Amino acid sequence: MDQLIDLRSIAYGPVRDRDRAVAVLAARLPYSLGAFRAGRLGSVSFMLPLGAYLGGNKVTLGGLSGVATAPEARRGGLVAQSLRRWFAELHEQGVGWSAEHPFEPTFYERLGYQTVQNGHLLEIPLAELRSSAGSRFGSAVDAELIGPDDSESLPEIHARYARRFSFALSRDDGVKDHWGLTFKRSWESTAHFCYLMEDAYLVAIIEDPKVEPNRPTLSVRDVGYATTAGRERLFSLLGTFEGQVDKARMHLPPGDKVALDRAAYNTVQAAELQVRIVDLAAALGELAWPEPTSLTLGLTDPDCPWNDGVFAVDLGPDGATATPTHGAEPDAAMDIRALATLITGAATPETLIADGRAEGSVAKLGPLARALAGHPVFKSHNDHF
Repeated sequence: MDQLIDLRSIAYGPVRDRDRAVAVLAARLPYSLGAFRAGRLGSVSFMLPLGAYLGGNKVTLGGLSGVATAPEARRGGLVAQSLRRWFAELHEQGVGWSAEHPFEPTFYERLGYQTVQNGHLLEIPLAELRSSAGSRFGSAVDAELIGPDDSESLPEIHARYARRFSFALSRDDGVKDHWGLTFKRSWESTAHFCYLMEDAYLVAIIEDPKVEPNRPTLSVRDVGYATTAGRERLFSLLGTFEGQVDKARMHLPPGDKVALDRAAYNTVQAAELQVRIVDLAAALGELAWPEPTSLTLGLTDPDCPWNDGVFAVDLGPDGATATPTHGAEPDAAMDIRALATLITGAATPETLIADGRAEGSVAKLGPLARALAGHPVFKSHNDHF
């Protein structure tokens, strides 16, 4: 534990509360791998079994988190060694997907992770938000200020909101204190406030401006709404802060009207989301495919040999199978990253072929992009791990 805390301190900054750090890390130890050199911890990684929605279903997602390597042990392949071990364990457990938030995208791309589109983090002057948010923006709304001990209504609203998306966390896996962390992170000095409405909620904090004479920013940590009326109530409440704050910062899902109107003007830098297929058969089998389709798929994955080869793939409304074949001519071929790009809708078959990331039949590849068409990728920045 002393070595782990030393390593984390070098990678992520000084540990100010050692007792709390020990408690947090001890809870994570069942999900940890350490790589040692000469008896000393050189690298550590955590893979959290997180509940997530994917194409309308609830699945287990391998959440790669807290990767750290000591400076004297870097560039020696310890992270790659650990991730290949993790991939094998997830494969044995039948987990199809992993996800992570990279410090630099190309680092994990080398190990099969693919950056995907994940909504829009916007910072919008409230006067501009008014024009896109709807006619009730800023009107009176029945909302109750609640604390963490009164949050029992939030999970149901969140579930109805989040299951529309893919890779949104279900927040019910028992691995993380999801709702406690929504109100306050361990390193934060001030908790966020939460307003509960009939079928919506808002978790936010008012941030002091960094440069005068700007007024504060309303920083939205989390939102959820179960119905159209809930969304209207949410934006009505946001509008009541006009005059108190200059801007609101919030993460909106793809297709949201405000995001469509304002993304070109008000997008700010956000943590990237990368996903990886760690088990082809499990990843395809967890999804519902609109129409029965068969294809022979050539796949390259040097870090997961069980994904490397030619597969007879059968897709259908009840799931899919991927059976290794020998000597068959593939209808299409690509590497594991390109397949994640296709399935998540980050690129079309035509784009992948034009870019040289795939080859073969556009018609055969098309069905692979349809399972998530009604459930676009959106993982709230509140659920960063």
